Amino acid sequence: MKNLKNLEGVKILSKNELSKIEGAAFYNRPYCGGPRQCCIRTQQGFEFCDYGYCMGNGQCIWA
Repeated sequence: MKNLKNLEGVKILSKNELSKIEGAAFYNRPYCGGPRQCCIRTQQGFEFCDYGYCMGNGQCIWA
């Protein structure tokens, strides 16, 4: 598996950039919403979930 920092064409967003995505402010980091599912919640209460990898300690990596 490639080191995430060495991938070409991938930008890692800062917390400030994440909070400005389409005007939605996000709470915390992505979390496991179920088997193979990462979720994130906006301040407006919207929860977005998509395929990802649960790391076992509640953290999640988007696939």
